[in-house]
Amino acid sequence: MKIEWLHKSGSPRLILIFAGWSTDSHFYSHVSHEGWDVAVVSGYSDLSFQANILDNYSTVSVFAWSMGVYVASQVLTNDQVSLAVAINGTEFPAHDKFGIPAAIFEGTASSLSDRNLTKFRRRMAGKQYESIKESLDSCCSDVDSLRSELDFILDEGRLSHYKAGSLRWHRVYASTEDHIFPYQSQIKAWQNNPYHPEVITLNSPHYVDLFPIIKGVLPSERKIGDRFKKAMPTYDTQASAQRKIAEMLTSLCPPRSLDKIVEIGPGTGLFTKMIAEKCSPKHITFVDLYELDHFNVAPIEDYIIADAENWIDSEANNNPKSMDAIVSASAIQWFSNPDMFFKNAAKLLKPGGILLCSTFLPGNLSELKNIAPFGLIYRPFEEFEIFLKKYFKEFNLAQEAFSINFTSSRETLLHLRHTGVGGSTHSSLSIGELLSVTPSTLTYRPLFILAKA
Repeated sequence: MKIEWLHKSGSPRLILIFAGWSTDSHFYSHVSHEGWDVAVVSGYSDLSFQANILDNYSTVSVFAWSMGVYVASQVLTNDQVSLAVAINGTEFPAHDKFGIPAAIFEGTASSLSDRNLTKFRRRMAGKQYESIKESLDSCCSDVDSLRSELDFILDEGRLSHYKAGSLRWHRVYASTEDHIFPYQSQIKAWQNNPYHPEVITLNSPHYVDLFPIIKGVLPSERKIGDRFKKAMPTYDTQASAQRKIAEMLTSLCPPRSLDKIVEIGPGTGLFTKMIAEKCSPKHITFVDLYELDHFNVAPIEDYIIADAENWIDSEANNNPKSMDAIVSASAIQWFSNPDMFFKNAAKLLKPGGILLCSTFLPGNLSELKNIAPFGLIYRPFEEFEIFLKKYFKEFNLAQEAFSINFTSSRETLLHLRHTGVGGSTHSSLSIGELLSVTPSTLTYRPLFILAKA
C-alpha cells in the first residue's frame, strides 16, 4: 500500500482518497479543495496503512471508491476520521451477495492480462472511457502487480470472511449501471451495515468522478459566505422555516441572564434578537464568514469575521472557561468536524455554561436529493449523542420535522436562493430543467441541542 500527496500545504484538514483498483494518484490529479490537503491511497497488496500521517490533522474526510471502500474499512477507525463517503464499493469485495460475485472476481485475477485490463477499464467507465483513457493509462498497468492485489484481497476473504470494519460510513453512492459491483449487491450490503448510512442512487457506470462529490459534500467556507451574504436583503422575508426553527430554539433556553455569549453564524440577526431579549446578555461576540450589520442588542458587541470552527478552537485553547453560553441557529451543519467543535465548545464554556444550537438530521430537504445528489451530509441523531456524551455533563436533544409548501417550483427555487440554503452546492441542470423537477414542498428536520458544561 502506498500514499501519494496531491496537495500538502500544512492545512489541519485532510481529504484522504482510497483509490479504486488499477488507479493511483495520477487518476485523481485534478482533485483539490480550498483549505484542505489531499492524499491518495492505492496499491492494495497489503493492509500496512501508515496511520501516523494523520497525526498532524484535526479533520480527516475519507472518500473511497470501489475496492478502496473495503481497504478503508479495514485500516481506519472512527476516532481517526470525521467523515467517510463510499462510492460504488462495499466492505465485501468478493462476495456473491454483498459484492462482486466470487467466481467473477477470481476469474479476473487468474486471467488478468494487458488486454483484459483494458477490457476491465472499458467496462468500468462505460461511455466515459475515452474521456478518462489518458488518465487511466498514466496509472499503474503492471499486470503482475495488479494481479497480486486481487490475490491478496481474495486471500483476506478466505481468512476472515470479510468481516465488516468499524468505520462509520456517512453516505454511500451506488450506481444503477455499475457492471463491476452490481447495484443490488451494494444496496443489500449497506442495508445490513450497522451504521445505516444514507444511500444515494446514481444513474452512472462504476466510474464516478470524485471531484464533484468532494466539492459538494465538504463545505466551502468562501462559497457559503458568498451565498448567505447575497441572500441577506431577502433572508428575513423568505426564511419562514428558519424563523420557526429560531423560535423553537429560543424557547429551549433556560430563563436566565447571561453575561458573555458567543453566537455562531448570526446572519441577519433573526435568532440574535430573540435570544438577546430572553437572556439580556452584557457582552456578545458574533462570529460569521462575512461582515455583519451591528445588531445593538447588548452593551458590548464584538464582530469577528472568521471560520467559526477555527475561531472556537483558538479561543478554547487561549481563553478556556470564559463564556457563559455558545448559541447558534442552523449553522453548525456546515462544520467539517462537529466532534472537535463540541470538544472546544465544552472547553470554552464556564462550569455550568450552556451550549444552545440547532442543526439538521438526515432527511432534511430530502426532496432535493435527485436534483443535487452531491449535497451536504446531515449526521444522524445517534452520532450527536456520542459527541455530547464525551464532552458535556448534561444534554438534551429534541428533533422535529415540518414541511413548507410553495405555490410552484419557481417559488421553491426562490426560497432556496433568497435564504442561501443551497450553501456550497449547485446543480448542473438548466433553469428550465430545474423548474421541471423541483418540488413544491420542502421538508425540514431540525435537531435542537441544549447542553451544560
